[in-house]
Amino acid sequence: MRERYRSQETKDRFKKAFFALYAERKIETITIKEVADLAGFNRGTFYLYYKSIYDLLQKTEQELLDDFAKRVDFNVKVYFGLVDAPDEAAYEDMQDNFLEHSEFIRILNGENGDPRFKSRMKNIIKDAYRKHINPDNTVRVSKFEYLLEYLVEANMSIIQYWLMNREKDSPRITLKDVGDIMQFVSDNGFKKAFETFADK
Repeated sequence: MRERYRSQETKDRFKKAFFALYAERKIETITIKEVADLAGFNRGTFYLYYKSIYDLLQKTEQELLDDFAKRVDFNVKVYFGLVDAPDEAAYEDMQDNFLEHSEFIRILNGENGDPRFKSRMKNIIKDAYRKHINPDNTVRVSKFEYLLEYLVEANMSIIQYWLMNREKDSPRITLKDVGDIMQFVSDNGFKKAFETFADK
């Protein structure tokens, strides 16, 4: 158990070091030595876990997407009334867990990030909605797909906006507030939302 914890801690340090560099530079300019030095290890230790910088990126992206898919599936089930909405304490736990990964997600969707990552996130959300609205995922109804694109792009944009502004807006605007805004728009439309949130 202790060895597993140490291994995970080492990988976390490599990921944090890499993303600290990735936030400022394109991936092709980042070297293994830089990542290892910043993480406090040598190149040999890096190769125990990753084959290359791109391997580190790919594995981290997959971990984030797997976690994201679970969250999306749960939230879509809440939206369709298939499971009960979490209480306040459970929501705070979900927010804290999301925040552990939020900096990685912000960077991946940022200027130097991987444009494919956002597309993969969008497809996860779309597939979750399709599963409940249109069980036959092979069918693509044009107007529905346009609606889905609009919905997903809007939701992802507001989350990314919150991630970019979280430090200056917190604690006044929480992730739950963002979720409440999205839910309110979904239930009441934009006109009512503008009237409701105009002075808040």
